[in-house]
Amino acid sequence: MNLTPEQQKELARFPEVLRTLIEAELAAGNAIAEIGHSFPAPPVGAYFKMAKQVSVRPRASGDGLQFRERNSSTQSGEFTDAQRFFFLIEPAVEAPPMPDMDAIRRAHEPLEPFALKRPAASDASPRAKRAWARTQVTKRKVVTSASQGLTRSESDTGTTWVLHFRDEQPPQEVQFALEQAVMALCVPSMDEGKLCLRAKANVIGARYTFELRFEAALPDTNAYSLRVTASWAEHAASNHDYFRTTSEGWFQLWTREWTVANPPNPDEGSDERYRALSEAALKAEAHLDSVAAIQQAILTGLKQGGRYSQSHKEGGTNIVWRNGRFVRADYGEDPADRSFTDEAEFLTMLGHFCRMDVTRSSGREPMSDLDTWRLILRRLDPPT
Repeated sequence: MNLTPEQQKELARFPEVLRTLIEAELAAGNAIAEIGHSFPAPPVGAYFKMAKQVSVRPRASGDGLQFRERNSSTQSGEFTDAQRFFFLIEPAVEAPPMPDMDAIRRAHEPLEPFALKRPAASDASPRAKRAWARTQVTKRKVVTSASQGLTRSESDTGTTWVLHFRDEQPPQEVQFALEQAVMALCVPSMDEGKLCLRAKANVIGARYTFELRFEAALPDTNAYSLRVTASWAEHAASNHDYFRTTSEGWFQLWTREWTVANPPNPDEGSDERYRALSEAALKAEAHLDSVAAIQQAILTGLKQGGRYSQSHKEGGTNIVWRNGRFVRADYGEDPADRSFTDEAEFLTMLGHFCRMDVTRSSGREPMSDLDTWRLILRRLDPPT
């Protein structure tokens, strides 16, 4: 292993389980192709991208590592630990033959057999007016995957993605994962017989809307779709490229746990199982109808092994239940341990600790105490 001092410094920050894997790969003849501090790692973390796929261990989860298969133009897989701050990324494999993009574009081009002239006010029928108006709308570029599992449409001031995926988890667990990633609460409803969960968020100045739909209850899994729309129409045109670029990164971050799948057929799945799962999802947190009830759920979750954690360049914080008391452990440049035996005092500290994180997506809209504590509950990491 011939690492530069900068590479050695970066590697020293990695958790031991990941550092051991990287060192073993280097000893086996692999090499470091890139070091970065962006997706999939958060800004406080980092990733090592290798020149070849991992060969010293199975490409699977286990031994303290989580593995995720990826099939993209930039990577084929990733290893991380439970905290998901640091990653070993495998390079992309040779791409399959490219689809016929000309055919795809032609399929989405509007039919324009002749140019429409604006109808005169005296003889313009409503139909003619609508036809002319459609020609004045800014054209949208549509990029569609071959499987139809992921589509993206763009305009000058926004982007919309529609992702179809499958997951063994019931709808409420998928909902909770989305809420934790985005830090925005979903509002559930039944829309034409489908369970639909909608949310909105303000992310570094852009407005986002989310629509998570439970599409079908299949025998061994569940089919879902997620529509995410980003808009930066209220910002100056000089900033549009910035928002377009960052919105793609946010979408990838929020959906990285879900693999693209084809949409289900209209008659696919069990109606009876769908109704049962939808009803259970709508009632999943009916008992958490007050701040006090949510706070008790948080205290119980901590006592069962859950934790709150936060890392930054100077160190970080872990909040756990230890030896019969709640403990806030700060590490790094200003290490300190603080114990709480009084639940009210502890909850006051926890509210201050989480408030900035759970309100970051609300923009200028005020949040109720109930919704604030719901998002604090989402911040609770389950036992590992």
